[in-house]
Amino acid sequence: MSVTLHVVRHGEAASSWDKDPDPGLSELGHQQAEQAFQKIQAMTGGPRKLISSPLKRAQETASPFQVSWKRTIEIVPAIAEIPSAHVPFSGRRAWLSEIMKGSWSEQEEVLLRWRQRIIDYLSSQIEDAVLFSHFMVINALVGELEQKDQILVFKPDNGSITSISVSDGQLSLIERGREAITVVS
Repeated sequence: MSVTLHVVRHGEAASSWDKDPDPGLSELGHQQAEQAFQKIQAMTGGPRKLISSPLKRAQETASPFQVSWKRTIEIVPAIAEIPSAHVPFSGRRAWLSEIMKGSWSEQEEVLLRWRQRIIDYLSSQIEDAVLFSHFMVINALVGELEQKDQILVFKPDNGSITSISVSDGQLSLIERGREAITVVS
């Protein structure tokens, strides 16, 4: 049996990642969430399981789906943004820029475990679902599926939809989401 997972990158955040630990969406971000809903509604024809990162911007991106489909959102820490609690706010942007220039083979164990939790969680899915997550999560996932060692493999735009298939616990990429020059937030 094969299931399809649509991974939506959250809409534009109201504040940058290095200024607010958990910003909600900007007005544009809410519009992007609605556009993602309309696109997935047209692709799927109706309700799917909803899974979100615990971060506010991801949950707010899921809101149009929750309201229209009358579904609860399952909150899953495994698809939260890259762990950075050890980095002061003022240094987060520089830290992340350095990480994105690198490869997985040179990363600390904590980041390798984070990536593996993403893969393990998605591999365990047994029903079609829409997931609401983050730039780095989607990069970790796509890099793994394309068997690339570099961390930054593409730049999923806010509200973009990356589709993957799960068959017998094996993940495969159906389609990358829309790519754009974007600020990580």
